[in-house]
Amino acid sequence: MEGGKFMKRFHLCNTAQVKTSCHTSVSNDVETLVKKPLHICKKVDKEEACQGETLTYTIKIKNPSLVKETQVVFSDYMDENVEYVEDSFYVNGHEQTPAIDNHTLYYVIPSIDPMSTVEIVFQVRITE
Repeated sequence: MEGGKFMKRFHLCNTAQVKTSCHTSVSNDVETLVKKPLHICKKVDKEEACQGETLTYTIKIKNPSLVKETQVVFSDYMDENVEYVEDSFYVNGHEQTPAIDNHTLYYVIPSIDPMSTVEIVFQVRITE
């Protein structure tokens, strides 16, 4: 194991050593789990829609690292020409209640386990 070399995709391993004229001593290995940025992908169920129709958005948030993420703040700005459909916000299939402020939905995801994906689904209605 070489000091400072990535040994695995999400591990940083390191050792130190000291040398004298007679001996070489090597430290214990230390490891750091490296957090990777979350991946987010948003899809909508319709490419075209008319006033009064409902759009369903699906957002997938993946944690690609080996470190659990906590208190992840999700936000989604809704266009001025839509309104949120009450009781349509689901996280991993469970109904939740987002905060709404100035046409923006907010929801705190308590945690995303390593190598896991959270799915958020909600609906809006086109008003104009």
